[in-house]
Amino acid sequence: MNRLDFESYRSMFLECMSKFKRWETSVCCGNKWLELGDDESRRQLLEAVSNELQESCGYGFEVNKRLLSVDGPVESVIIQTFHEFNTIYLLEKINEKIKARLNQADRFN
Repeated sequence: MNRLDFESYRSMFLECMSKFKRWETSVCCGNKWLELGDDESRRQLLEAVSNELQESCGYGFEVNKRLLSVDGPVESVIIQTFHEFNTIYLLEKINEKIKARLNQADRFN
């Protein structure tokens, strides 16, 4: 499982954005998130980002109503999805450690 730093994550998000519907990232980043297409377009973009994360890091994030309706700039969505991505990363790391300890305990029983 790889963990991206914020700048790498931001670059990946913007790259997905530029591929998706050919949105110009320099223009889009200055816009509010809700001005960036309709709900379905924003959902598809977030799903593309999550899928890219799944392929490159082994996990993604859940696209939810809160992320779709952020009332702020696109940069806020990048930050919020990065936070969700890192939360999932930490939970997976904790789960791995718990499973390793349980497996180790099972070997001694």
